[in-house]
Amino acid sequence: MKINYTADAFNSLVQLVNYIEEMNTAGAGIRWLDKYETFLQQSLSHIKQMRSCHNLTFNQLGLQCIYFNDWIIAFSVHTDFVLVEVLLHKSRISD
Repeated sequence: MKINYTADAFNSLVQLVNYIEEMNTAGAGIRWLDKYETFLQQSLSHIKQMRSCHNLTFNQLGLQCIYFNDWIIAFSVHTDFVLVEVLLHKSRISD
């Protein structure tokens, strides 16, 4: 399934990869991104089994959520693609 991003979610992803790259050894950001993309593809292959987000705000927006390490990925499902709408560290929200 094709994965698209909102501008905000994509910006968050770019900033995160750049931060990881700055704080670690060369190539760490790209390695993290590869793991993230693999996780996302594998998780979204079971999209029909996923439920709505536990977070009230995301739930009211009709979003589904998955967690990658400490990151919440909130997305909506469309006919031909999945739209990642939020990429947020779990410390930034309360359920």
